[in-house]
Amino acid sequence: MSILAYWNEIVSEYNDNLNCKEEIVQKTWEVLFKLCFGYSKAEIDSQRSVKMGVMTKRADIVITNSAEDLFVVELKRHVLHEGQEQLFSYLNQLKIDLGILVCDKLYIYDFDYTARENTYSVLEIPFIQDNPNGSRFVELFSKDNFDKQKIKDFIKECNENKDIVNEIKNEITSNLASELLKKYFKEKYTEIDIEKILAEYTVSVSKKSSVYTNPAATISGSSIYVPSMTTSSFMTKDATQFMVNGTPTGGKGPTVYAAVNTYIDSHPNITLQELQTAFPDYLAKPGFGKMIRKVEDVTPNEWSGSRFNKHPISLSDGTRITVSTQWKPDNMQSFMEGVKKLGIEIVPVN
Repeated sequence: MSILAYWNEIVSEYNDNLNCKEEIVQKTWEVLFKLCFGYSKAEIDSQRSVKMGVMTKRADIVITNSAEDLFVVELKRHVLHEGQEQLFSYLNQLKIDLGILVCDKLYIYDFDYTARENTYSVLEIPFIQDNPNGSRFVELFSKDNFDKQKIKDFIKECNENKDIVNEIKNEITSNLASELLKKYFKEKYTEIDIEKILAEYTVSVSKKSSVYTNPAATISGSSIYVPSMTTSSFMTKDATQFMVNGTPTGGKGPTVYAAVNTYIDSHPNITLQELQTAFPDYLAKPGFGKMIRKVEDVTPNEWSGSRFNKHPISLSDGTRITVSTQWKPDNMQSFMEGVKKLGIEIVPVN
């Protein structure tokens, strides 16, 4: 198989394990490191005991060779973003500078365990078929090609490219479009005439939706979904799964959480007020009626009732926010329709 085919196999396994327990995720990645990366069973050190003060914890996977530990892998449920601090604790204790976190995306860390505070660079790789960064990940972390410096250079290069892209995106504004129009017409017409005509128009710039296709999943042809109901001995519930901009996100709650995260990622300097304007409370109605709140504004009753996601999102100014988990088919449909104008496409998966 080609390197890209190995990555696509990883994506397929990832999609199959959405919402699965961590034990299943663990077994799957043990097999993947053997089949796709070429490590032997002896080099895949699973559930290694790591002493943490008076406590002993278990690192999910430590990849080794005959001379040293190469990197640590922390595995979490695929629909949530969590586990970073746990991974850092293992890297600190084991004196390892490369780590992989598998959860809602794949995160590669270049970690400085010699620093007093957590110092690191991180690269995010979405689980998308034919993702070139995914293919590069498989190549660099495979047994035959493993080179720490090349991996660190890869993380640095991708982040530098991301910074350039963000700089360009931040400059693409309505004001820039207006100025370019003025410059275009300036050679033909007077400045007074140009200003007069442009005053009759509203110049706006909006981001197009980026929808990836995923051959591993069948997507319904309509954004209106009919709940997929499952019945157990105790209850009947909606088991519909969704995709946000082509990436599988699981059920309703994790999907809303992923949509908000997607918007924040594309607007890195957004404030809470701007975020609440983009995601107003009425998107959560009928039902709970509260969309996004500061962590400190959530009441103890709301926390104990699991009415908000217990994995806060940090904005660039340090504000920690949380997202409603109270979604039913009617207000989920309202949310799906409301976020289209933000360039976020949510579709149910059959």
